[in-house]
Amino acid sequence: MPLPTRQIATFFLRVLLLLVPVLVLWFWLRNYVVVPVAWLAEETMSLFFSDWVQGSELNGVSQTLLTSLRIPHVSGRVAELTPEAQLLNYCYGLPLLMALLLAAHSPSMWRKLALGALLLTPFQAWGVCFSWLMTIAFHVREATHATTQFSSIQLNLIGLGYQIGVLLLPTIAPVLLWLHLDRVFVTTLVGDQTLTAAKPQVQQ
Repeated sequence: MPLPTRQIATFFLRVLLLLVPVLVLWFWLRNYVVVPVAWLAEETMSLFFSDWVQGSELNGVSQTLLTSLRIPHVSGRVAELTPEAQLLNYCYGLPLLMALLLAAHSPSMWRKLALGALLLTPFQAWGVCFSWLMTIAFHVREATHATTQFSSIQLNLIGLGYQIGVLLLPTIAPVLLWLHLDRVFVTTLVGDQTLTAAKPQVQQ
C-alpha cells in the first residue's frame, strides 16, 4: 500500500477508535450539550410561528414544544398539542467533529472544537424544529390545519426539511466543518495522495 494511502487509512482508523470514548463523554455531558440547541430551537419556532407557539420545556434531552393548537384527546376532551423531540438524534455531529480533530492532531483543537460546537448549533436546531413541524403538519394535520394553514408547498418543504435534518445534517455538517477548520491537514493529506498518483511508473 503506498504511503499516502496508508496515511489516509490510518487516519480514518484513528477516527473510528477515538469515536468510542468521545461518544461516551458526549453522552455523559448530554444534558449540558443540548441546552444551546434547545434554546435556539425554541427561539426559532417562537419567531416564525408566534401565533401558536408558547415556548418549550426541556427535560433532560427531551424537549417539548408548547403550543395553543387544540386536538381531540382520547378522553373526549380537547387538549393542547405538545410535540416532543429527542435532541440527541440531531446532536451527534459534535462528537464526530471532536473525533476528527483529535485524529488529525489538530493545532488549537479546543478553540476549533468550541467554534465548531457553535457553528453546528443551527444545524442541530434545524432537526429539532422540523421534527416538531412534522408532527404538527402531518401526524395531526386534520386537527391543526385550520390554525396553521400550511399550504401544499409548505408541507412539501417541511417534509424535505425533516429528511435533511434527520438524514443529512447530523453527519454531513460536522464533516464539512472539519474540512474547513483543518483544511491545512486535509490539503497536505490529499496533496500527498495526488503526488503519488501522478508519479510516473519506473520502467524495469
